[in-house]
Amino acid sequence: MSAKMSKETFQRFTLLYLIGQFPEGIYSSFRLQKVLYYATCDVDPKPFTFHHTRFGQYSYEAGVQLTLMLESGIIQCQNLGGEHSGAHWRLDNLLDCRSIKRAYKKAFPQQAEAICASVKEYGFMRQRALDDRAHADPILVKVPRDQVLHEETPAETIESPLSEDQSEDIELALTPRLLSVLKRFTEVMENTDFDDSKVRVVDSLV
Repeated sequence: MSAKMSKETFQRFTLLYLIGQFPEGIYSSFRLQKVLYYATCDVDPKPFTFHHTRFGQYSYEAGVQLTLMLESGIIQCQNLGGEHSGAHWRLDNLLDCRSIKRAYKKAFPQQAEAICASVKEYGFMRQRALDDRAHADPILVKVPRDQVLHEETPAETIESPLSEDQSEDIELALTPRLLSVLKRFTEVMENTDFDDSKVRVVDSLV
């Protein structure tokens, strides 16, 4: 029996799997966007919409999800400066990369295979060569600037062969707002004399 996860979780799950293919993390937002673009051109469902921008193929939704995951501590990013949005994206040390890879490959085998192929072809290409390759893409000639190159699958939820429990676990693990609240709560606990043993628990919640 298949389970469903939200489109936003599917997007974050995809980004985590992609970043996890790089043992030392992925260098430059430009590279991340291009590897993601070529990985999602021919898959279904598609996690992101991509536009033709002055930087070539770019997904605004991917940028939003990266920011949300960064703010909640799911991933880390170091600003390196320089050209092409110099940044070093990597998974948080607490995340089990192997578990992420196994779960994603089970849930979305077509997408996982396409990501691995894109990483192999573009992931470690020299920056200038990748820039030239991306801007020489024939689709950029066909599609005017600021127009859509390909659209994400419009469904609000995405089906996968994972169990309902597995899908729910992934939803909880990749929900930035929840993680931000838990992170803030932990900080408060560590920096105050708050005694959690004195918190009254409602019987129905036990």
